[in-house]
Amino acid sequence: MTLSRATVQNRAAAVRTALSKADTNRDGKLSAAEQRKATTLVGGASDAALLEAYKQARMGSGFVSVSRARSLVNLALSRAMAADGNKNGVSLAERAKLSGPIARALTRGASGGTVHEPKPTGNIGTFGPKARKLAAAAERQARLMNTRGWCARGVNRSLAAAGLYTSPLPSAYMYAKRLSGDRRFREIKNVSDAQLKKLPPGAVVVFAPYNSPGNPHGHIYVTLPGGREASDHIQARSTRGTQRVFVPIG
Repeated sequence: MTLSRATVQNRAAAVRTALSKADTNRDGKLSAAEQRKATTLVGGASDAALLEAYKQARMGSGFVSVSRARSLVNLALSRAMAADGNKNGVSLAERAKLSGPIARALTRGASGGTVHEPKPTGNIGTFGPKARKLAAAAERQARLMNTRGWCARGVNRSLAAAGLYTSPLPSAYMYAKRLSGDRRFREIKNVSDAQLKKLPPGAVVVFAPYNSPGNPHGHIYVTLPGGREASDHIQARSTRGTQRVFVPIG
């Protein structure tokens, strides 16, 4: 059976989590003992991907750079998602196009056939007045700024204008953790790329870091009507297969 996009994403997430948890002294690098600890936290294809990340992120001292390893996993995930041209899971033929060992590990088990995307967890169709207010604020802010590279700033200002103030963060991807712990928002999990393009206005979409080219900050935007997005500018809604979606409650 074709390997679902959610499975590939979950494998990558498991590797990233293992890398972070194993760095017990938070020095940004894994000793031999910490590397062994990380491998106990994953299994199967995730374990193979982790070991490949070790090889490519190993420093001259023998330590493994956590940031480099995470970046490599994110890049491999982006490649795997890009290989899934029809957005219905990674097939054996699509997997064969992948040359990177980490991407191949993440897609291990792909074969012929098709798979249905998992249904998103949560009620997509019940966006309330606060979501509509956020969408309106985001469109105004994006038109006011009309820049590139300041998506986190644009969305942060939009949240404040909509009465949902949260202190600024240096990178877009950091808002996923912030909003997941904010009781003013609910998270809709397992939103596929196809589903993302159809979301109503007013959702905050956060992406992990990715390389296209080298972007360590990820991306964040607010959904607008007509399949558009607003951050520090307005454009067609983007997808990367690694999104988290948050909706204002009320």
